[in-house]
Amino acid sequence: EGRTRSVGVSNFQPDHLDTIVAKTGVVPAVNQVEVHPFFANEAVRAANKRHGVLTEAWSPIAQGKVNDNDVIVQLAASAGRSPAQVALRWHVQRGDIVFPKSMHRERMEQNFDLFDWSLSESEMAAIDALDQGEPGRMGPNPDTFDWIPG
Repeated sequence: EGRTRSVGVSNFQPDHLDTIVAKTGVVPAVNQVEVHPFFANEAVRAANKRHGVLTEAWSPIAQGKVNDNDVIVQLAASAGRSPAQVALRWHVQRGDIVFPKSMHRERMEQNFDLFDWSLSESEMAAIDALDQGEPGRMGPNPDTFDWIPG
């Protein structure tokens, strides 16, 4: 008893968060959910904020699709950064936790090089405008995902 300091959850939707808090009184420290420029997942981010839960973005560079988006590529070229860096910086400025996956040292170094520059309000707005809502989701919807390990 008394050994757990905090818990994190993954893919909790607003109603899932409301339920766990109401039934247990436990507020998760972090909710890891799909968030990227094409699926901003604002309803979950708002629920997280309402409960004081941090949002951690999984697939923060949209499985590499940010590298092919004209808006992000153009912003990256103007900033002298990679498209992935621009997407990651967008997350950081929104207050998301990012934990991008890479097996390449150069990309890992780029992923950490996010804190000595920023995106302007208009650049943030240009990326915000890429949100497609549900059609932009790349992973399964947690409300309809029916696979349970056996």
